[in-house]
Amino acid sequence: MKVFQLKKNNEHYVGHNIFNIKIEEAKKINCIVINNPVQSNCLCVINHLVCKSVENENIAHLIIASEGKQLKDITTFGSLNIGYEYVRSENCDNLEIDIVNIDKDREVDMLEEYFLIILPGGNIHIRLEEPQEKMILQMSVGQQVI
Repeated sequence: MKVFQLKKNNEHYVGHNIFNIKIEEAKKINCIVINNPVQSNCLCVINHLVCKSVENENIAHLIIASEGKQLKDITTFGSLNIGYEYVRSENCDNLEIDIVNIDKDREVDMLEEYFLIILPGGNIHIRLEEPQEKMILQMSVGQQVI
């Protein structure tokens, strides 16, 4: 396993950067992928993972994925790669760790009580039940070279 979910014990984080991404696609997407590549040599800690739906209400599944996806368009933040796509089926080896209701135009922190540690080669997927074209994602990320 390359991703760990731990309970938060305080809200003070030193050295964490905020990353914002606004997704606007011509075709609908239903999966946002956060990947720490094998060659990164960094341990990444995600303390906040805030989603905001621009189009409609939705249900998001936070999933620890067993394998990475080859995405065409990725955005890099530190050592993390963030991309999105339309996925037809989900791998049965994946571990769903949370389900969150996302209201239209309201920010929801998917990691309200927990934080994630992503080792090199680790993958997180945010799977949307209703595909959409517009979404806003904000992350608070810390990194440590290992």
